[in-house]
Amino acid sequence: MDIYTFDVVESTNDLARTHIIDRKSEPAAFVAKHQTMGRGRMGRVWKDEPGMNLLVSFALPGNYYANPPLVGMAAAVFIGEYLESLGLSWEAKWPNDVLINGKKVAGVLPEGIWQDTLQGIIVGIGLNVNQSEFPEEYPGTSIKEELQREVALEQPLTYLAKRMEQIYNQEVDYKTVVQVFKNRFALLGKQVKILSKDESWEGIASNINDDGSLLVAAGGKWININWGEVTLR
Repeated sequence: MDIYTFDVVESTNDLARTHIIDRKSEPAAFVAKHQTMGRGRMGRVWKDEPGMNLLVSFALPGNYYANPPLVGMAAAVFIGEYLESLGLSWEAKWPNDVLINGKKVAGVLPEGIWQDTLQGIIVGIGLNVNQSEFPEEYPGTSIKEELQREVALEQPLTYLAKRMEQIYNQEVDYKTVVQVFKNRFALLGKQVKILSKDESWEGIASNINDDGSLLVAAGGKWININWGEVTLR
């Protein structure tokens, strides 16, 4: 996989999108030391400390992938695997955040690129590696904070690039991905509130389905949630 590095960009996802729209056939990774318009889920701005974190978007051309949220869930599991290799325990927050001791260490933003048919998938990843200060409104942590030492950004990048190539080559077992994510989902079986752009639901987070959607028991009904923000009630 080709890896392109930049000092400052607006958004690495935009670079990955252009790669796919230009009909490049091979996967690629776009890495920046700092993003001025980095995005998270539900339109949030992703703020980073320049040069301290892994900010990367993987461009995966092709029309044969599982749905984008499921690919994003796979990326979250891959991040968890990397953390485990460092001796760190992690938790999953549906649909694709990674936490350590309840604090966010990584977020994933998958996007499908469509032009009549699926042209490819972008997987944007923000992994807090060496950052030491975080906004009060969003409790966060980093690998450095947990290990009390710095980690070279190339280490998680190399690991994740290899795993994302496995997605491109259709070598990932998504049933295993869902099972691993489910085992790490701290809110499973608990009362939650699910927020989307237009509405919200409250209920019990009962299961994660094979397609990555969240099954919630609410008001005597079963509701499948495909995308949203899950918070503990």
